[in-house]
Amino acid sequence: MITKFDIWVSTKYILPKTREKFFSLITIFSFLGIALGVATLIIVMSVMNGFREELTKKILNINGHLKIKTFYNVKKEKTNIKLLINDEFKDIAVQSIYTDQGLLNSKNFTTGILLKGINYSFFEERKILKNDFTKGQIQSFKKNEGIIIGKKLANKLRLKLGDSIKIISSKSYETLVGNIPREASFKVIGFFEIGMYEYDTSLVFFPFKLMKQFLNKKNPDHYEILLKDFDNIDKIRLGITKIIPSFYKVFDWRQLNPSLFNAIEVERNVMFIILTLIIIVAAFNLISSMMILVSTKTKDIGILRVLGVSRFQLLKIFIINGLLIGLLGTISGLILGLLFCLNINEIKGFIELFSDSELFSEEIYFFSNLPVIIDSNQIIVISSISLLLSFLATIYPSIKASKVEPINLIKWE
Repeated sequence: MITKFDIWVSTKYILPKTREKFFSLITIFSFLGIALGVATLIIVMSVMNGFREELTKKILNINGHLKIKTFYNVKKEKTNIKLLINDEFKDIAVQSIYTDQGLLNSKNFTTGILLKGINYSFFEERKILKNDFTKGQIQSFKKNEGIIIGKKLANKLRLKLGDSIKIISSKSYETLVGNIPREASFKVIGFFEIGMYEYDTSLVFFPFKLMKQFLNKKNPDHYEILLKDFDNIDKIRLGITKIIPSFYKVFDWRQLNPSLFNAIEVERNVMFIILTLIIIVAAFNLISSMMILVSTKTKDIGILRVLGVSRFQLLKIFIINGLLIGLLGTISGLILGLLFCLNINEIKGFIELFSDSELFSEEIYFFSNLPVIIDSNQIIVISSISLLLSFLATIYPSIKASKVEPINLIKWE
């Protein structure tokens, strides 16, 4: 049982006398090492969580949870895939999609783009972008009067609403002189901004019928499915596989983006291990601090033993001393890390303003703002690791202190 006397003596040893400046410096470094290690772990893990979550959300909003695709040349569909799935499963949205790659040409500027032919319900089901459009733009899209492009792409090409741009498809048609790529001019009727650089600078939304006419294709390239109950994705995927023709394959979003999300997960785990080493180094500093404390307090320990303090009580006093340093460092790290996470984009903007440089380029990191998600479970794990390492760091110095005999008091006199 820990007594008030144990705690009182421990706190006295945390704040040493002015003549023991070296020990005080070591203690401060131990405290700062633990605090900075905990804070850095919280910041990095929260940013990685946010990055993964935002990336997943944006990819799912654009590409759906499931994709149905055939690798065979089906000239005419005999089965209505959408009707078949909607009859069997409720609370899921199925979209027929046309896709293509191509070139966009405007004002002597050419860039590669991704074409996506959709119905307007695509925006409504995903609850994205629809608030960016006026009623007139919505009607124009529904009437197949033009296309919608990303704001960043429009800024790059200096386009405004109503401008006409030429799009060259990767698909071609046969002529007497050979195959010629399909190309046509389309009116820009709206702009979108998803917040993901890759999409905002290369994706072009076509009305479904307009793209079908442009590509001269009968069947959609694939079907995309958006689920309301994300937890049942595997069950629904297997269910759909059973009811659709065998020449169709069903893929979930994890199968379509395996390398990307695996890389994020590996990077997050590696960063966790590397940053935990900071706390381990701080724990070794704590061992050094405690060993110096024991050597400088040998006389005091001898006096305590003469006064009747038991070995076990001395063990508790020095363990409490180390744990108090670890606890203060952990709490300070938690506060610092959480404050940094809650204001990370303001801090980022402040640094960019004074350094006159961009810290995180959208072209590399996908997002204009750093996403942050604070996971309470991770906070508990990080705090527990910090306190556990602090406890382990106190064991050897505390045992050494408890073995000091009163006779040492005479030796020091």
